[in-house]
Amino acid sequence: LRYGHDGDTNDGEDAENDASEEMYEIDIPKVGTNCLAHVVKFLRHHATEPMHELQTPLNGTDIDTILASQPWYRNYISDMDRPMVFRLVQAANYMEIQPLLDIACLRVSTELVGKSAEEIRIILNLPKMTPEEEEEARKKHPWIFE
Repeated sequence: LRYGHDGDTNDGEDAENDASEEMYEIDIPKVGTNCLAHVVKFLRHHATEPMHELQTPLNGTDIDTILASQPWYRNYISDMDRPMVFRLVQAANYMEIQPLLDIACLRVSTELVGKSAEEIRIILNLPKMTPEEEEEARKKHPWIFE
């Protein structure tokens, strides 16, 4: 990723225009191009309209309720497909962008509310437990299987 003093990004394709403006290059090996575009979109908006800190306990169980007073952030995270949200969780964590991590984790957590252990396993793409692992989990965490 290349960016200038004004925050404009450039993927390096416009080399002749880069000469007139000092550009900086940042290597972000764990974040893909599409995901990075979402990160940049979030950060640009956050710079002009910071996201309110999420209060705990949350004031609801769905994104629309929790982010009712912040429509841009509500739409930003709601309109994204689940695989991209998971990539954003990883990117925000890797890049240490707490507000983005908060909103991405909020989206994931609201999708898990009211789901069974099997539905959560599928949503999170977790491997099936062996019978022994399931037995141990049922003993340690019986509430998960209720």
